[in-house]
Amino acid sequence: MSSPANGAAQEGGGGGKKEEAEEAAKVPFLKLFSFADRWDCVLMAVGSLGACAHGASVPVFFIFFGKLINIIGLAYLFPTTVSGRVAKYSLDFVYLGIVILFSSWTEVACWMHTGERQAAKMRLAYLRAMLDQDIAVFDTEASTGEVINAITSDILVVQDAISEKVGNFMHYISRFVAGFAIGFSQVWQISLVTLAIVPLIAIAGGTYAYVTIGLMARVRKSYVKAGEIAEEVIGNVRTVQAFVGEEKAVRSYREALLRTYKYGKRGGLAKGLGLGSMHSVLFLSWALLIWFTSVVVHKRISNGGESFTTMLNVVIAGLSLGQAAPNISTFLRARTAAYPIFQMIERSSVNKSSSKTGRTLPAVDGHIQFRNVHFSYPSRPDVVILNRFSLDFPAGKIVALVGGSGSGKSTVVSLIERFYEPLSGSILLDGHDIRELDVKWLRRQVGLVNQEPALFATSIRENIFYGKEYATMEEIDHAARLSEAITFINHLPGRYETQVGERGIQLSGGQKQRIAISRAILKNPSVLLLDEATSALDAESEKSVQEALDRVMVGRTTVVIAHRLSTIRNADTIAVVDGGRIVETGTHEQLMANPCGAYSSLIQLQEAAQLQQKPSLSDSASITRPLSFKYSRELSGRTSMGASFRSDKDSISRYGAAEAHEEARKGKPVSMAKLYSMVRPDWFFGVSGTLSAFVAGSQMPLFALGVTQALVSYYMGWETTKREVRKISVLFCCGAVLTLVFHVVEHLSFGIMGERLTLRVRERMFSAILRNEIAWFDDTSSTSAMLSSRLEADATLVRAIEEVLPARPGRRPVLWSFSVLPLLFIRTGFMVWFASDEQGAGHLQVRDEVLHGAHSDGAGHG
Repeated sequence: MSSPANGAAQEGGGGGKKEEAEEAAKVPFLKLFSFADRWDCVLMAVGSLGACAHGASVPVFFIFFGKLINIIGLAYLFPTTVSGRVAKYSLDFVYLGIVILFSSWTEVACWMHTGERQAAKMRLAYLRAMLDQDIAVFDTEASTGEVINAITSDILVVQDAISEKVGNFMHYISRFVAGFAIGFSQVWQISLVTLAIVPLIAIAGGTYAYVTIGLMARVRKSYVKAGEIAEEVIGNVRTVQAFVGEEKAVRSYREALLRTYKYGKRGGLAKGLGLGSMHSVLFLSWALLIWFTSVVVHKRISNGGESFTTMLNVVIAGLSLGQAAPNISTFLRARTAAYPIFQMIERSSVNKSSSKTGRTLPAVDGHIQFRNVHFSYPSRPDVVILNRFSLDFPAGKIVALVGGSGSGKSTVVSLIERFYEPLSGSILLDGHDIRELDVKWLRRQVGLVNQEPALFATSIRENIFYGKEYATMEEIDHAARLSEAITFINHLPGRYETQVGERGIQLSGGQKQRIAISRAILKNPSVLLLDEATSALDAESEKSVQEALDRVMVGRTTVVIAHRLSTIRNADTIAVVDGGRIVETGTHEQLMANPCGAYSSLIQLQEAAQLQQKPSLSDSASITRPLSFKYSRELSGRTSMGASFRSDKDSISRYGAAEAHEEARKGKPVSMAKLYSMVRPDWFFGVSGTLSAFVAGSQMPLFALGVTQALVSYYMGWETTKREVRKISVLFCCGAVLTLVFHVVEHLSFGIMGERLTLRVRERMFSAILRNEIAWFDDTSSTSAMLSSRLEADATLVRAIEEVLPARPGRRPVLWSFSVLPLLFIRTGFMVWFASDEQGAGHLQVRDEVLHGAHSDGAGHG
């Protein structure tokens, strides 16, 4: 017999394995391109050709370079023809440069354009599939946070993987293939030795990819949890501020984000080990090749120029694998991020809710019958809600359902709308099982008014318009008159164009309910469902809304879920529900005739409760005495942010946060100085990462210096050649160790700094949002969905600084070392290289800014 502790441990272990299995879920890479049409295929094909041509240009360059070396090396034999032959090959370099210009432009332009197109179609497909899902999916599986995270963050990750990253990957792979192909055609012995090292690079890259994909899934799951908290808090900001819960909300948000920190740190370590291992193997291969090439030249298997350029080709080809490796991590991250997106799109329930195969009826009378219906909610399968429930709703009659809380009244409404399916039994409309009817057609025949009306953050006209597609303004106006909503609409400055705010917060409860009634009757439904439509209103609002309902119920089958029993006295039939069954039916008079009946007991309990809650005359006077507007605003200001949020300084912060949000909305860029100020607390990691990136970036200049010295040694005596080659090989072996160490330090430092920056940005942004006045949230640009989306998308883009920071210090040694080295030998060569260096640096800067701007626009429109 196991103890509870052991059982819990076993359960936890099983749950952990299940969680790991879920986290490892991913889609095949080619599935990321599921939304590519013919034009996208053309763009990808042209972009791929450009990428391959761009990548193959480097090995071709080395062919020309090798011939140039041979000409210069033999200049003393043919001094009169050297300049002409050099000029010929120089012209070949110009032609090659033109090819590189157009091929690189084609690569980037085509892949970025098709990536934007496919990501836009993926967003639309995901949103359409999400709206077509059964309500049960949102009860048990999908959450608001997951949906927002998928649309804003996950699809951005996928877009990054199917746009320029693919072209970049193909560029390096084509360089690898072309380099080895040319190498085998020139000196196959050198290429064969290098090829033996490729499996080591593949093993290092595969291990790195395996570790990365699991970490990325865990990071995403933590961000989804944080997004759910942010969405819930911002959506209920009035309640949060009323109970001074801002600090607690920020703490909860921070705790959810802290879970990603350890995964991000491990990700930085894995990236450093993976890339460091690959570069370390490359350094070792350079050492081996320099020695082996010296043997090839000494034994006259090939000349110095061909041997040298073959070595460069195969080494650069091997290096291309290392340069392609970061793209693999992007692909893996995208495959993981795409899994929940495609899971939603491909759900089988989509076929049911959006199916066109269901029948439609030529005319609807509205006769509804429940026959032995048994039902439990998917989220609570063990709790029986309806148990052999049977009831008849005659056409054109009013049937009221009453009963205690949890008796199953509102479930009847959900089943008529086909939000859920009964486990057994049947529901008939005019004698036809509703499961055989087209879902969308069925819902067009039914009008629903809930206890809490669901209004969208748009105009009154748009909210009513949701009731019927292609409704005219005359129909909207007629529906508003029937519901008496026109009485307050005419007093508004914008009338139908008045914005109601998020969830209709700008309107009173009675006004919101009358708009909801207008929306329900706009489509002239045969069946009207009223789920406690007046229970949340005060007496005056309830009276006006009830009068409107009495008018629209005439001639329609009406199902009324009642909380206040006084509102259903005139119903044709009253059914008392208890424990998921009908225990009593009849008219009000018939049921009241039985003083011991369930309905009479409910009436007596409600009347007794009303007597107990009736206030005294003095209390009523104090309650009904209105507060002045000035005093209520003063109270709002006092309770807006709690003890640490109530000072004048924080009032200024509120203004600043609103101003900053307005600037961000207008697209004003933030200075790099301000961005770097946010990473200042992590200066130690920044310094260590920058220094390590600088050292790691110096490997290419050191390689160039080493192979240049090796080339010179190949034309010396054999003993001198052996001595120089031995020295260079030892230096490269030391470089292999150092590059591993510095890559680990670099990516671990920037990984920690990036995760802390993301945490800091999200937390400060979330806190700044909560510091704003309530009026700020009434703005159409400050809805909870938009703010949550900005939290996700903006922080994801800021997180890219961890990707950019290692690259900038890593480029400088390459650019400036190649500028300084010619200065040590040829002063004129330095001046020529300096001009090209500045142009190259400008090209990199422009490229970074263009790509950053494109991604920013994509996030903003997402």
